[in-house]
Amino acid sequence: MRRIAAEQGLEVMQPELGTRPRVYYRNLWRYTKCFVGGTLSAESGGTIDCVEGAQVRLVKDGGVVGEAVSDNYGDFKFDRLDRNSGSYSVEISAAGKLAKTVEVTLGDSVVLGEIRL
Repeated sequence: MRRIAAEQGLEVMQPELGTRPRVYYRNLWRYTKCFVGGTLSAESGGTIDCVEGAQVRLVKDGGVVGEAVSDNYGDFKFDRLDRNSGSYSVEISAAGKLAKTVEVTLGDSVVLGEIRL
């Protein structure tokens, strides 16, 4: 079972208790960790449209925690963040230039909503 758990990324609940559980979970991090996400948009010629392909970085204490590229709907997401882990900066670059920085404090998961560039 240990080999299968390692190969498939399975986890047990509260391993720190040392109870040697026999139930393994796939994607347990979706319930035990947090995320930061949002949607990028821009106005051009009187029309607001999604920003696809923007580079988005999540920075904590001067170090890059994660990098993402916005999808065709302008969405981005950073997963597997610890609850109550403090302050982060979301740095958004479009067309090779830093377009915007958004500050966020993580308690539980945070949806930043629409970010207009």
